[in-house]
Amino acid sequence: MAGKTDAEKGKGKGVAFAKWAKIDKAQRNMFLAVCGASVVLGVTIVFIIYFIKVISFNATLIREKDSIIADYKDIQKSLDNIAVEVSDLTKNDNLEVVARTRSDDCSKYTEVSLDGSNEDDIEIVRTCSSLRVIPDAIPSSENVEATLASLNQLLLWSDNNLEIKGISGTEIVDSGLSSSSEESTTSSLSVVGVSLSLDDDATKVRNAMDKIEDSIRNYDIASAQIDFSEDDEAGVSKIKFDATYRAYYSTPVSLDKKKKKVCASKDSEKCTGKKASKK
Repeated sequence: MAGKTDAEKGKGKGVAFAKWAKIDKAQRNMFLAVCGASVVLGVTIVFIIYFIKVISFNATLIREKDSIIADYKDIQKSLDNIAVEVSDLTKNDNLEVVARTRSDDCSKYTEVSLDGSNEDDIEIVRTCSSLRVIPDAIPSSENVEATLASLNQLLLWSDNNLEIKGISGTEIVDSGLSSSSEESTTSSLSVVGVSLSLDDDATKVRNAMDKIEDSIRNYDIASAQIDFSEDDEAGVSKIKFDATYRAYYSTPVSLDKKKKKVCASKDSEKCTGKKASKK
C-alpha cells in the first residue's frame, strides 16, 4: 500500500482539529450549562430560605397579634364589669348615708347620662352621686392642709367651744405603710401624720374623740398622752390630750403599658440589646 501524500496527511489533520474543536465547544456549552444551573439552583435555595424566614416571622407576628387581641378583649370585659359596678355604686344607699351634703348644682343629677361621653356629666356624677363619699374616705393625694382642715372640722362638729391647743402635720416613723407617691399599677395606702393637742373638760374631749372615731375617713391613733387634772371649783374635771394620728390616702394608679418587640431572630441585637460578638 502506497504511503499517504502530504495533501492527504494535511486533510486528515484538519478533520481531527475540527473534531477537537467541536468537542471543546460541546464541553464549553456543557460547562456553561452546568454553571448556569448551579447559579439558578443557588439563587433558588437562597430565595427559599428567605421566604421560609419571612413566613416564620409573619407567623410569629400573627401569634403575637392574636395574643394582643385576646388581652384587649379581657381589658374591655373588665372595663364593662367595672362600669356596671360603678353605676351601681352611684346609687348605693350605704354610701349615701355617710356622704357629705349635696351642692345646689346637683339638681340635674337625675338627667345625667352615665355613658361617659360628656366630661361635665362625669363631674356631676362624681360630686353628686354616692361616689362623692370616696374622696372623703380615701383621698387620692397627700394633701396635709386638707387633712388638717377635715380633722379641725370634726372637732368643731363635736363642740364649737372645744379648746384646741394645737393641730399640725407631723411625720410618722415606722408606720408599716409605704410613704411613696410614685405611680403604680396597684393602689396602696400611704400615711399622713397629724399631731393634735386638746385641753378641756373630760366630756368635751371624749366627744371630740368619738367624733373622730365616727369619721368616714380613718384617723388612727399612733401615740397618745392623757393627763388628768383635779376638778375645778365647778366640779368639772379637765383632760389634757396630746396625740399623733395616722390619716391615709391612696397613691395614684396608672395604666400598665406593655411593649413587645418581635424579631426574626431571638439573638437579634434589637431584641437582646447586646451586640453580636465578632470572632
